[in-house]
Amino acid sequence: LHSFPPRRSFDLDIMKTTMITKAMMAVLFAMTSVLTLNAVEPVKITNEEVENGRVSAKVVYEQEGTFLTPEYRFEFRYNDKGQIIEKKSMKWNGTTWINYYCMEVTYTDTEAHIDYSLWNKNKKAFIPTQKYVYTLDEAGKFLAWHSYKKDATGWELDGLINNEDRKSTRLNSSHHDLVCR
Repeated sequence: LHSFPPRRSFDLDIMKTTMITKAMMAVLFAMTSVLTLNAVEPVKITNEEVENGRVSAKVVYEQEGTFLTPEYRFEFRYNDKGQIIEKKSMKWNGTTWINYYCMEVTYTDTEAHIDYSLWNKNKKAFIPTQKYVYTLDEAGKFLAWHSYKKDATGWELDGLINNEDRKSTRLNSSHHDLVCR
């Protein structure tokens, strides 16, 4: 005669094995997810070109293993005071740099005006799309920030940060289209 273990003990062993297997699968899945998330974060490498003590260009590369792939190139121009007056961005398309956007900055004693333009490949020109005005007091303390977006009729106030009236205002722009070099 054969002696078989009671049926109930056999069922408990299967349940324990199933629970341990599920727990191990959950841990394995969690570890795989963490490793996958870490693998998604590419490493960025930046190379700066310096002329006369100022950064004239930056190139951002993505590193995958031992390979570097260019992504963006930024070129900078400065005024006599050493302030940035132009930042031009280009994207790498696999064979050459293509224009992406351009920011031109003009300064007064109490304001900095930033004109943001996107590259239009059909017109082969930078087209103004946004403006920002930063207002400072004589000591250089921040007073206000205004953001404008261009539409078919001119420039519209899009954002405002200060302690004064916060209502949106429609502006007619006599501002000419900027040309980045």
